[in-house]
Amino acid sequence: MEEREDSTMSTTCGAVSEWRAVSDPKQAGWLFSQDLLHSNRNSINLFLSVDIRQDKEEQDQTLIKFYKRDNVRWTSPLRCKLLGDVASGSGVDRHMMSTVIFKLMSGFHINLENAAITKVFEGEPDHLVPSVSESLLDNNMFAVAGRMIGHSFLHHGPSFPGLSPAIIHILFGGSLETTPVTIRDCPDLDVRDAVKMLDGDAELNEFDAIHQLCLSWDLPAPNATNRKWLSKKLLLHAVIEQTRRQINQFRKGLKETGLWPLLVHRRDVIPILFPRESEAQVTPQMVLDCITWPTSITVFFESYKVEDDGESNVMDVCRVSGYLKTFIENASPAELKSLIKFWIGWEVPATEMKVEIVEATLPTASTCFEKLRLPRHYTVYKAFRQDLCACISTSYSGFGCA
Repeated sequence: MEEREDSTMSTTCGAVSEWRAVSDPKQAGWLFSQDLLHSNRNSINLFLSVDIRQDKEEQDQTLIKFYKRDNVRWTSPLRCKLLGDVASGSGVDRHMMSTVIFKLMSGFHINLENAAITKVFEGEPDHLVPSVSESLLDNNMFAVAGRMIGHSFLHHGPSFPGLSPAIIHILFGGSLETTPVTIRDCPDLDVRDAVKMLDGDAELNEFDAIHQLCLSWDLPAPNATNRKWLSKKLLLHAVIEQTRRQINQFRKGLKETGLWPLLVHRRDVIPILFPRESEAQVTPQMVLDCITWPTSITVFFESYKVEDDGESNVMDVCRVSGYLKTFIENASPAELKSLIKFWIGWEVPATEMKVEIVEATLPTASTCFEKLRLPRHYTVYKAFRQDLCACISTSYSGFGCA
């Protein structure tokens, strides 16, 4: 492993001055990733194939098996394929990276400890912490998570939002004494109650339960003198001490993707890799700013001229494009993400998302060309919205495009 990390450092030397010197952290991350992928362009390809005809458990097992492999050069060229779907090209790669992060956030359909859905991280938004499950640790799932997140970042895919600032602090070498841990970082509600009770001034009604908890973690029994101190120790133990092995495994997986030099030297990139969930939300204006509308709209609204294919075509283009604009302006964050994934293959808006108004029955997308094709026959917004919602809802069960 050490030899590969040294090799990674040497491959990025040519662009060190660029990614270190550029002021924009997003640009720094992009430059670093591009150079790393370019320097490994002649490595043996990584092939990731998922059969969408299989059930969810089998598909998730395929993803986990791919990222569970050791001694893999994750900076090698990536080739993705969806078996059972005609789609191909870069759109499939984007779809796969999006699916990987989505599964990591929502949970995998694998049965560990009698759970139908297994989550590697648990807790509330912006306070996610590694699960304390021994099965996940034994199955190397935190290294898998690190590889997935680093691999997605390398290929300019979605980041992993919502990780607790306390976990990020420890992940990147912060001290225990300065860890910004809060009660919301503790997913165990019983421990939360104990921490709150000790931190208050009221009489300890649940003394025996709190005493047993303290004993199980080699902490002294609570009393009037040590209760405030004990409250902090319990919280740190629940959030950090219980998850140290998971964090170390997670760090190992992240390092294996080759990103560590960037994250060490450009710490302003860390919030991009692990953004707050609110910062990762897609807004209607963000989407509208990225759209390249059909030229007919410009022709109609700016010069009132009619193209050669007739006034009715121009009117169709303007009407249906207007429906799309209305849909985006009123869509929920979840609907916007589904639309973008259907359109280009993942939830990260592209700089030029094209719209084309065509003769067709239902909306389709060409993710490789980042183009959304909308039928011109719609004359009522309600029908347009109903069909579009039905189509974009397929983007997690199938590829969702033609």
